[in-house]
Amino acid sequence: MSDGTLFSMDTPPTEARFQNRLWVADLLDLTGAALVGWGAVRAAEWVSTAGLLGFAMGAAWLLLSCVGGLTGLTPGRHALGLKLERAEGKTPGLGAGLLRALTAPVELVLQVVLQRRPLDEQLGVHASVIPGGFRGWARSLPLPLVGLVLLAGAVWSIVTPTRQEMLQYLDRTLTGWHCCHGTRDVTWQCRTSLSRAVRNASAGDTEVADFVRNECPVAAARLGP
Repeated sequence: MSDGTLFSMDTPPTEARFQNRLWVADLLDLTGAALVGWGAVRAAEWVSTAGLLGFAMGAAWLLLSCVGGLTGLTPGRHALGLKLERAEGKTPGLGAGLLRALTAPVELVLQVVLQRRPLDEQLGVHASVIPGGFRGWARSLPLPLVGLVLLAGAVWSIVTPTRQEMLQYLDRTLTGWHCCHGTRDVTWQCRTSLSRAVRNASAGDTEVADFVRNECPVAAARLGP
């Protein structure tokens, strides 16, 4: 066997060079899209039914996939220093982005089993390193940064009680009563519920304002005269 043949066998094809990092990036993006969808439902104060959550998460993933098709970048890919491109170095395009919204979740499983990405191969796309080193990575940061801001807002919406949850806790539970009267140690649920009550009352929510002034001395003290 010649040295040239040996070298060619040891060098993976372009499509396979970064497939493991792309697998991690896809998993990060899929998880992030699910969190953004969940956070959007809570921020809108909608009832979190399974159907609505599935729709919101799917819509967030579809939007992210479209952006990833048009630009080659997503927050997950950017975090791992990758972009998605076609063989000739062009961005995948909107069509490939839409199709990849369907194929990428399946390929997360297929790659574990097959150790390759057959669906990406059919779409003619593969991962490559963002060119230009750190400067190139920094220049491409603004778009993924928007996604990270959305993700941070979604996480905040998830861990912060909705209006209904706040009233349910403060007005109808024993621990909420203790929270309102400052007779027990402050927990995360207590702290965030009090903050939400004060924000709503300050914003002109008359129902919450009346509750705070009549039933919740700790929040009323924060609200002021």
